[in-house]
Amino acid sequence: MGRMRRRHRRENNGHIPCRPEPPHRPMLAPSYLPVRSDRPVFKQNAAAAMPSPPSGPPATKKPSMSAAAEACLVEAPVLPLEGLDPWARIPSPALAVEESSEADEAYLATVSGPDQLELEPWRQEASATDEPEAETGAEAPAAAPEAPAEPEPPPPPDPLELLYAAARAAADEGHPDAAMAMYRELLSRCPQHLRARNNLALLLDCAGDHQGALAELDRGLEMDPEHTTLLTNRGAMLGAMGRYAAAERDLRRVLREEPENVEALFNLGVVMAKKGLWSEAVPHLRHVTELDPDRGPVFYYLGEALNHVDDLTGALAAYQRAVELQPSNARALYGLGIIYDRLARPDDAAVMYRRSREVARR
Repeated sequence: MGRMRRRHRRENNGHIPCRPEPPHRPMLAPSYLPVRSDRPVFKQNAAAAMPSPPSGPPATKKPSMSAAAEACLVEAPVLPLEGLDPWARIPSPALAVEESSEADEAYLATVSGPDQLELEPWRQEASATDEPEAETGAEAPAAAPEAPAEPEPPPPPDPLELLYAAARAAADEGHPDAAMAMYRELLSRCPQHLRARNNLALLLDCAGDHQGALAELDRGLEMDPEHTTLLTNRGAMLGAMGRYAAAERDLRRVLREEPENVEALFNLGVVMAKKGLWSEAVPHLRHVTELDPDRGPVFYYLGEALNHVDDLTGALAAYQRAVELQPSNARALYGLGIIYDRLARPDDAAVMYRRSREVARR
């Protein structure tokens, strides 16, 4: 019996006969893959393997199929998964967004990949120009754009100012007679033109007509009694004419309004020096050197005043600065010689006296 069993086994090639297996049903698509209704449904052989989900366990080897199972046909969706990246074949989940507290604000999801999910604010801003529609429903016509305003043309030049500029140019070019004629023409048209009257007075004074110059200044001061330029020039002219009291009165009126008026300070210092009030002249002249350190004549007058008050060191420095700024000032060179004599430096004094005579002969 035992021999018969072993023989039977050899005839069956070592396989133990068993009951036939039931037909195998293929694995359907995963539940998270939606069936696309726009794709046709094909009949597929049961032995065809469906792709497994990305996160599922590794597929096990399927048992061999019988002829009956191969003939079994099932209906299953076929998705075109080949050639698509994982993100394209996994539909994005629905996004639940909380309602905003503002009526015009919402949040839009901006997704560019499976690992990126951003919420960006989005506002629907109402146009500032929106207006409620009329009851008839007709739209209001759009307002026409305003044309840019054209620039205003420049005003035409004042003929009096053109004449004034021409007179100044003639005076600067060394034509005083033509300049005075144009100033007189201007004043005949506009007597209140004080700049023209002041310049005409200066030209008359340079031409030697001192009384005519004072008359022009007097007419101008009748129109504007506090005009500082007219007062300063009249004070300088009165001082040059030896009318020191009237000159001092005009100059002090200017300094009450403008304490640092350089011209008024200088002329008042000169008036004090000519009156022999040297100690009173020093502070005015020194103040001018502080305000205008490059004015040569003021250093000469300061040297004269300091020499008379026996400030030899100060007088020496003032005369040296005057010669430095005005090498052709013969009076400053002569005053420097006097200071060297008083300082017991006769050789240096002799040099300054000789230079003073040479400059004066030129």
